[in-house]
Parts: sequence; C-alpha cells; structure tokens
Amino acid sequence: MKKLLKAFLCAAMILGIAGCSSNEGNAGNGSEAPTVYNNFYQTDVDNMDYLVTDKATDSQVFNNFLDGLLENDRYGNIVPSIAESYESNEDATVWTFHLRQGVNWVTATGEVYAEVKAQDFVTGLHHAADFSSNTLNLVQDTIVNLDAYVNGTAEWEEVGVKALDDYTLEYTLTGSTPYFHTMSLYSILYPINEDFLNSKGAGCALGSPDKNSCEFGTPKADSILYNGPFILTTMDAKSKISMKANENYWDLDNVHITEVNLFYDDGSDVYSNIKQFEAGVYASASLSPVWEDYDSYVEKYKDNAYPTMPNSSSFGINFNFNRKIYEDTAHTTDAEKENTRNAILNKNFRLALLHAYGRLDYLKQSASEDVSISMMRNMNNVPTIVTKSDGTTYGQLVTKYYQELTGTDTNLDDGIDAFYNPELALEYIEKAKADGIQFPVTLDVQVISDDSPIYVNRGNSMKNSIETNTNGQILIALQMESSDDVYNTCFYNEDPAMADYDINTFSGWGPDYGDPKSFCDVFDIYNGSYLHTIGLYPYGTNAEDDAAFEQSGLLHYQELIDAADAIKDDLDARYEAYAQADAYLVAEGIYLPQQMQLRGMLVSKIVPFTAPYGVYGICYDYSYKYMELQNDIVTVEQYNAAKAAWEKGE
Repeated sequence: MKKLLKAFLCAAMILGIAGCSSNEGNAGNGSEAPTVYNNFYQTDVDNMDYLVTDKATDSQVFNNFLDGLLENDRYGNIVPSIAESYESNEDATVWTFHLRQGVNWVTATGEVYAEVKAQDFVTGLHHAADFSSNTLNLVQDTIVNLDAYVNGTAEWEEVGVKALDDYTLEYTLTGSTPYFHTMSLYSILYPINEDFLNSKGAGCALGSPDKNSCEFGTPKADSILYNGPFILTTMDAKSKISMKANENYWDLDNVHITEVNLFYDDGSDVYSNIKQFEAGVYASASLSPVWEDYDSYVEKYKDNAYPTMPNSSSFGINFNFNRKIYEDTAHTTDAEKENTRNAILNKNFRLALLHAYGRLDYLKQSASEDVSISMMRNMNNVPTIVTKSDGTTYGQLVTKYYQELTGTDTNLDDGIDAFYNPELALEYIEKAKADGIQFPVTLDVQVISDDSPIYVNRGNSMKNSIETNTNGQILIALQMESSDDVYNTCFYNEDPAMADYDINTFSGWGPDYGDPKSFCDVFDIYNGSYLHTIGLYPYGTNAEDDAAFEQSGLLHYQELIDAADAIKDDLDARYEAYAQADAYLVAEGIYLPQQMQLRGMLVSKIVPFTAPYGVYGICYDYSYKYMELQNDIVTVEQYNAAKAAWEKGE
C-alpha cells in the first residue's frame, strides 16, 4: 500500500475502506442515485507533494487529485489516462507516450490554470530528484543518468526523460525494462506545472531546491494544481477532509460522485461505523468480530453482508536482526539481549517461531473465521503479480521452489494455513539448542494500546499461541505503546537504530509496478525499504550489520534477486528466478508471512465493482473515479451476480 508508493500500511487497521453516502442534493426521497460519498480516515495527511511522499495515508487522498499517464479500469486493465497511447522500441529501452490534448490543470478554486503538456512530466521527475523523493528509488536506476544526476555527476539535460513536443514524452532507460509502462501508474512519474511550482517559493526552483522556502505540496488545498477527478476543499486535522468533483476534468463522464467527505475516526469506538449505518447516515460499514453481539449482526444482515475482495498488500513478521535500542524492553541483562539477537540470526529459531505462531486465531480477532482464512498470505509477494506465458501464476512458481527447498508438499496459495505445526516448532527448537541458543528466548513485540481493542487482542493471541506451542520456550513480551510511538519506530522511521523491538508485525507492502522486483527489492541489502524495519544499515556501512546480513541469509538473498533482475529478455525466466528468491526468503525464515491487508464483511450501498481495481500502482482502493452509489443496501445475490460478471470482464 508503502503502497506507498512504497507505502507501509497498518496491518491491524479496521477494514480498509468503509464508506457512506448521502442523498443530499438529489430530488425527492432518494429515487435518484446518491452522489455524495462519505468515508472515514484514521491518519492526517502529512504531505501532498505527490512526487516526494511515500506514505499510503497521503496517497490515499491525493490520488483523487492527480492523473498520470495511464490508469487501471474496474477490471484491473491498464488503460489510457493522460497518455492516449504508448509504445516501446524492440528491446524496451526507449518508451514513448503520446498525450491527449485538452487536459487541464486547475487551481483549488476550480479555475483552469494551463494545459497539461509533456514538459510537465519532465518537471515532475526533476522536482522529485531535487527533493530526494522517498519513491525515487523506484526509477533512479532505471532511467538513464537519473542516478548520476542525483549524485551530482550529470546535468539534468543528460537524464533520459524528454518532451519531444507538447504532446510526446520519451523515456530512455538504462536497460531493457518491459514492465516500464506499469511504473507510470505510480506517482513518481506524475507531472508538475513549472510556473505553478515556481510560484510556491524560491526554494521550489528546479536545480536549486530548498525545502525551507518551498510551499509546494504542503497539506492545504492551494499548494498543488489538480488534473484529476477531484479538488480538495477542506483539510482539518483530526476532523475532516473534503473534496469536490473537478468540473474541468477531461474524463468527467466517468465521475459519478460530486462530493467526498472523509471524517476522522480514532478507532476508539468499534461500533462507530455500524452506528452511522443504522442511523441511515453511512451507506457502508464493516461487521466486526470484536463486537460482543457480532453473531446477531451477522444474522441480521445475512442477506446483505459480503466479504471484501482479496488485495495485493502483504504483511508478516519482520525480525530486528541487529537491535540497537532498548527503551521499551523486557530484557534485563546484556546476556539476555545477546541471546535473543543470536536466536533471531538463527534459521532454526526463526522456523520454530513460524510453525508455532497461530495466525488463524490472530486474524480472528478482527474477522470471522472464514474471512480470516481467506486473507492468509504465505509469501512476501502477490501470487497474481505476474503470469508466465504458459499460464503459470507467480504464486505457483514460488510454491514449486519452496517445496524444492524444504522437501515438503506445502502449498503457498492464499487462503491456506500453510505453516502452523506445533510439533515441528518443537523440533526446530531442539535444532536451535544444538546451535547454541539458550531457552527460553524472550521477544519484545510492539502493540498499539490506545486506538482499538483489536490491536491488544491480536497481541495477546500471538503471545498465547507461541508460548503455548513452544511449552514456554519462546516468550512474547507485549510492549503497550501509543499509535504515534509505533508509527514512528516502525514504518515512518527511516533510521534502523530507532527500531525498538525484536519482532514487528506492522510493516506491510503493496507492489508499485507489475514485476516481482517491486516486492523483492524491499529486502535489498543496499537500499531496501525494509532496512530500517529489520534494524540494519545498508550493507557496507558497518561490520556488525554486515555480519547480520550474512548470518541471516540476506546476503544470499541479494545474490538471488540480483541474478533475477539481470534477466531482461526472457520474462518467463525472470519470473522463475524471482520466485526462487521469494521461496528462499520464507524457507529460511527471514520473513514470516502472515496476511494480506485486512478483509472483512461489508454491508454497503456502493454499486459492486464500479470502482477502479488494481494489483499495483497508486492506492486504487481509495479512488472515487468510476464509483457509483445506490439507495438500497446491496444484497448478497446482487453482489455475487456482479462478481461473476466482473470475473468474465462483463
């Protein structure tokens, strides 16, 4: 989700999107379809500079304000947006996009400012490079001389992005990149109008960046221009975010919502959404198993409640391979800290934890049993991210290589409890003892304690299953902290030294583009986005961290993903090679898979399958273009019929 645009998403958030609508502005008693959509949000927007931020909580809002070259339709197909068409040369090293004419930039008041031109995309990437974008690594080594410009060894004119004329944009790449068009779905390749950029302060000037004197992208409506379906009208911290339809939008016929209101919800009242739904205000709400009367709600809405769709965001347990700070800890001696560190670096210990962990009970704290099973994910990637030419999915490839590595017949498809095996956990503990690990081993785990009982319930479930299934030989110490503390040390923190835990369940990822590399690179030992999560500075920074890379198996993982990325001219072979790396990551216990982003049961007035759908790119789960509302609650029969038609592409 960082779909972030590399974005880190909170795995324990209550259902990803629960919306509501209003008949305000419609005639009569609601005979016409509602056009005002209301929703909730849990974290304030921090940065609207869409070329720089990598936070999902930012992109979930601004992705409604901007269009890029291409977009996803409701079937997940890549379709034209600002670019009407595109092509590459034979070896996919040069990509040319042909822009549609008449796409407008508008101000926060809806006035036309200028036409979107090819040069705006050049300006956007230039600004991203100058301001050290958190998502620049997506393309830094892909576009010719972009890395050299960032490092001061090339001029901007030497970078491989050119406006050939007002409506023709060309990218020249460092090597064959057959998936480059999928990268254009991400905000790092979005445009900026240079005149407007310069108007936001002297520090915004291209080539002379100064963040202290540049107001572009600050969290207020007039800090950016808009070329997308909506315009920001209100942004009040911990209160309300509102937007209205852009009347000068090039594709206005596909915008059916005239107004969006997002209301702040701190999660403290787990009944808040259903209360609003029952009061006739919200048109969509989730049914939560944490309710004492959950079963009665399930019965009440048995003809209306349906599960949310599978998604591409993945979460699991990440280890802190070289913990450097112990401000919140159950460890009392240096010897205990060292033993835990050695255990985390030990493959047998990590696999013991994997097989002792009762994921199903953990997930049942926030969803029904059948939904909990359905959202189990058994790899650090999306099984449907790519497909070989013979129809073999990426998930099937990872399963094949995992079985070869482990000598098992374990299936890593979604919706399978692939690893739970307490007897096997005890066997791995004995192997870890033979390796010199002293038991019991205590692991500090952060738990958010101030937002919702779901977080605490999940933490207690993890503690109970692991301690019980290891006969108390692995102990889980729950460190109760505020959401801000967890966010700052877990996924908003960029310093590995601030990772104050032994294991972390809050970090998740969604793919940025249509290639396995988008996921696999999060553990890249030189610039992976998970480095701060796993407590390690880039390889070559210090000897102790370098030793941890080798002991954990991450050094060999790097060799695998480097070999995979070197394959450019045979996509089938490329996918096979990346699948070997993904299988190794799990087989070695370097990463312990857990789930996709939270799913649940919904009651809704959102017309099923009208909103955009995408496996990768910007946060399409939070896009309101194409979405339609209805007056009556969706029935299970209506949903199932719509789903069957959607799966057929109808």
